[in-house]
Amino acid sequence: MKTENIGFKNEISFVCALLTGVAESSQVYPRVTAEMLTSRELALIYKGIIELFNKGKAMDYTLLEHEMRALDHELYAEMNGLNYVGDGLLSVVDDVHVTTYADLIVEEYQRNSLRLLAMELSGKCGSRDIPVEQILQLANSKLEEIAGMGVNSTSTRQISEIGQEVVAHHTRLLENGGTSVGYSTGLKGMDNIMGGFMRGEVAIASALTSHGKTALSLHMAVQIALQNIPVYIISLEMSMEQLYGRILMSLSNVSPENLRMHGLTETEIAVAKSLNETTLRELPIYIDYIPSARPEDIRAKVKLARKRKQCDFLILDYINQLDTGHAQGENLATSLGHAMKRIKDLAVEENIPALVLAQMNREIEKRNDNYKHKLSDLRDSGVLEQAADVVFFINRPELQGNGKGDDGESLVGIGNINILKNRNGATGTTRFRYNTHMTRISDY
Repeated sequence: MKTENIGFKNEISFVCALLTGVAESSQVYPRVTAEMLTSRELALIYKGIIELFNKGKAMDYTLLEHEMRALDHELYAEMNGLNYVGDGLLSVVDDVHVTTYADLIVEEYQRNSLRLLAMELSGKCGSRDIPVEQILQLANSKLEEIAGMGVNSTSTRQISEIGQEVVAHHTRLLENGGTSVGYSTGLKGMDNIMGGFMRGEVAIASALTSHGKTALSLHMAVQIALQNIPVYIISLEMSMEQLYGRILMSLSNVSPENLRMHGLTETEIAVAKSLNETTLRELPIYIDYIPSARPEDIRAKVKLARKRKQCDFLILDYINQLDTGHAQGENLATSLGHAMKRIKDLAVEENIPALVLAQMNREIEKRNDNYKHKLSDLRDSGVLEQAADVVFFINRPELQGNGKGDDGESLVGIGNINILKNRNGATGTTRFRYNTHMTRISDY
């Protein structure tokens, strides 16, 4: 096998992921063409894989080698067939990064194409016989062609096909007695305003520290999972055990102090065991703890979870913890905006709702407006709010020293949800109730 470089490593990892049969060709074809691979040998293998895919055949090494021989018998013999990839197959256990490898291959091909275009344009610019207008037309045409490389044309659909899916969805909703197109938030007041979480949309939930972002999101996760909808939670801050503890407390009377500090009593252990073997065993909630995750890690994980039927609703806790890896000269806010845009693209691509938790800045504490939220209270508000379909804020008046409302009503145990942006629906404010430790949430 040839001496490895970064580009070759990406290519062999990409091809081997397809060879294992774990990744499906439909995930990357026709985005990646064989011409994009710099290795002639790997390109031949990929061509054979695509031939099998186009013929509707599952991955089979014997059939693949037959296709490779038919495509280029001389090169097939020279590389000794599939033996060329050698131990590369052993290093691939799943397809979690296959789309990332595909992106890298397309990007490198675009870079090479730009280099060649630059050389061609430089040569033409040196000739006085070629009009500048003609060179500009060539440049624009080629740049459009390069920009379109790797774009998946299979995403284009005729409008009636889309309409059939929409009508089928509403028909199922009617047959099942549903009252909302979206996934219920678990709070009637919120559902009445925004109609639940919609597929392909991203909602941002923001609050000051300890005001209930995670608690409310987990309440929603449980309520959605109780509808037999798989919920996938990606945590960048809390461990799996901490999230489990919060869900356990939301479904039982287990003491937060005992769980966190003193240890569970015999009775509480029995309660936890019982829930583990009954309700929690049946609850389709899947948790992934990924500290310092990058946007591409989130994408890869969600893609894999979708394939395993573990993600019809995504919760990300929380976006400010993402490792955005911002480029030189790019500020954190801009790179965070790019990350948010990728999450939005992912929600649309997979046709799932996503709930993203985000930090608030502390400017609200300096204002004398009784904690009246503004979209600018969202940290890095401009870049995040731009990509979000829904933005809502959570606050608990009792934590701000407001024990009573204007009408004298006690505000202890009462929280507010202020929906300030809803791209495709209404905005407004609703309330919810919570217990002393904010482990249980219910309708107002």
